[in-house]
Amino acid sequence: MTPYPSTALVLLAKYPEPGSVKTRLVLGTAENGYAGLKDIRDRSGRAIGRDEANRLAAEMYRAFLVDRFAAHRGRDYDLWLATSQPDYAEAFRSITGPDVKYRFVSGANLGEMMLGIFEDLLGRYTYVLISGSDMPRLDETVVEGVRASLSSHDIVLVPAQDGAYNLIGMRRPHRIFDISRWSSGSELEETVALLRQRRITHEVLDEYRLLDIDTIEDLVQLMRGPETVEAPETNAFLTALDERLDFAD
Repeated sequence: MTPYPSTALVLLAKYPEPGSVKTRLVLGTAENGYAGLKDIRDRSGRAIGRDEANRLAAEMYRAFLVDRFAAHRGRDYDLWLATSQPDYAEAFRSITGPDVKYRFVSGANLGEMMLGIFEDLLGRYTYVLISGSDMPRLDETVVEGVRASLSSHDIVLVPAQDGAYNLIGMRRPHRIFDISRWSSGSELEETVALLRQRRITHEVLDEYRLLDIDTIEDLVQLMRGPETVEAPETNAFLTALDERLDFAD
């Protein structure tokens, strides 16, 4: 197998504190009538409420992070945590392990944060890949597919099922994050239109379209799907959740 050029895989993450992560999962959205985890009933028939839903959502997100960092360690690329919360650096170590590199980011929105990462790390690596952490697993075939595509494209995007994208790779830094709305479901469409307009070589890897867990519908889809390989913390959490709560329609 031909070795790939030097690569960094950066996972963007928040510290899993109740009330600060997975808020759309907990509270619902306008699109689903604000039905969220808070409305799910336990086996006694009582809705668990907002506080307990926030606690469970943070526990789930922590499980995602533990599984993601464990699965990506020891590969032929450097693994980074990118976070806007430097105060949690030591607390994050129990999630990432001791050898993961950290980069603290700032910016008015997600686009500014990602641009800063690319401008910094593309001075050290040939390829830089940034992934969200709203799912418990990213198959290594996705990472390999992005790196293969970067040999002939400046930018590679891996779509999410909700209309955003969950992974973006670059081999040259481009300022392509000035789209109109983030967390809107139109990020991929707007970004591709901008890339075409600016004639930047790019590829969208539709065959790897990923499921982000942002809403209660996403969570049910994850729970009803096959057991997630290389995600033991998530599998244990979902099994316990399904035993405790009633997700029946």
